Amino acid sequence: MRKLISLLGMAVVLTACSGADSRYKDTAMLEKPPTLPRTAPVNDLAIDDDTSSIPKKREGKGLGSDVYLVAEEPPQLAIKEPFDKAWGLLNQALKLKEIKVTDQVRSRGHIYVDYGAAGLLEKAIWFLSDGHKAANYLLRVEDHGAETRVTVTMSGGSEAATTSGGQDGYYDQPADTSKKLLDTLFETLRDDLEDEL
Repeated sequence: MRKLISLLGMAVVLTACSGADSRYKDTAMLEKPPTLPRTAPVNDLAIDDDTSSIPKKREGKGLGSDVYLVAEEPPQLAIKEPFDKAWGLLNQALKLKEIKVTDQVRSRGHIYVDYGAAGLLEKAIWFLSDGHKAANYLLRVEDHGAETRVTVTMSGGSEAATTSGGQDGYYDQPADTSKKLLDTLFETLRDDLEDEL
């Protein structure tokens, strides 16, 4: 019975509050937003993508056609970005492929990396053979106007030599896989790179 009385009391209060007070029904006195003149319909405005200063967002992963290989000697990787952005993209690709960076000299555009076996079988052979190390490579990053070029060469020095595991401690130079490293970077930049920059 108590619930019935409280429900009835609430109904009376609600009907009393919903009276005919014109302050809540008449909106004529409310402020209206200003009316702006419209010079051209929105559909008629054309945006010229060639002159737009807003950078274009790439679809999906990777740089796509903004990175390509140049058939020169030595082979080069071209990135259609200024030096600063290409430097960051290249470091991101190296990190993504877990290629160890041993040193960087940004002012010269040099990145030194250790690059060894790539396949599972090659990694197993490399791991099981005593004294073998990954080869050291120098990535030269150079500004070429609207794009940046990257070349890969084996870096000299005693750290690049590995034991042959054979006779009398002779040292053999590891196989030069600079072209393979350049191809790996190209494919990573083109297909796998996340757009974080």
